[in-house]
Amino acid sequence: MTKHFKTDSVVVRKFNMKDVEQVYQNLLSQNHLSKTQDKDEKDTESFNRSTKKIRFKSVHKSAGKINSRNENSEYQNMEQTKLIVKSAINEYYTDEPTWAVEDKINKNLVGIIKVTNYSPKNKMCNITWMMSYKYWNNEFMKEALMQIFNFLFSKKNIELIECSYYEQDINTSVILDEIGMTREASLRDRRVNERTNKKENFVIYSMNKEEFLETMEVNASDNICYKNLKRKI
Repeated sequence: MTKHFKTDSVVVRKFNMKDVEQVYQNLLSQNHLSKTQDKDEKDTESFNRSTKKIRFKSVHKSAGKINSRNENSEYQNMEQTKLIVKSAINEYYTDEPTWAVEDKINKNLVGIIKVTNYSPKNKMCNITWMMSYKYWNNEFMKEALMQIFNFLFSKKNIELIECSYYEQDINTSVILDEIGMTREASLRDRRVNERTNKKENFVIYSMNKEEFLETMEVNASDNICYKNLKRKI
């Protein structure tokens, strides 16, 4: 059974239909801005918005709602957003659940985490996520991811978790490094960035159960991401 989690900063929970407006306003409408930004804006902010659009698309590929001929069809209106949220609700109790990440203080929905490519035979899965660009410079996603990792390793018979991203997404590499994942490979020139029109590498990180336990023990005393893990595996 999928569970919800609380840390000092976030609540990681099931989606509900009351989330539709916040998904649109806090996540999808921000992604639209990457298409219409002035070219003189700072590269870092431009980057963050455009990469989040890509990541949110990957969250919902398994639901079969991505139209490859019109990749922006998901972001056009509230009706499409309702379909996205309904899909996330339906996925919650499956082997590839989707969680909402909520700011514990002001109750704003600030991100999404999803399990993909779950393989019971190989005891592994992939984690993908997206987050409002306004919240990148804090511990929110790291805290949420550590709760999900702990749950998957302790309750779902997972022995290896993989995360992958396109190399230009610097924020993702920072998070994965800080939570102790290992960079395994960089696959060359796997796509053309629609913003820069340059090819990007596809990077793969992973962490196994033993590494998670070791990292949790080392960091539990002084790292907020680990302090909140009440239960040891």
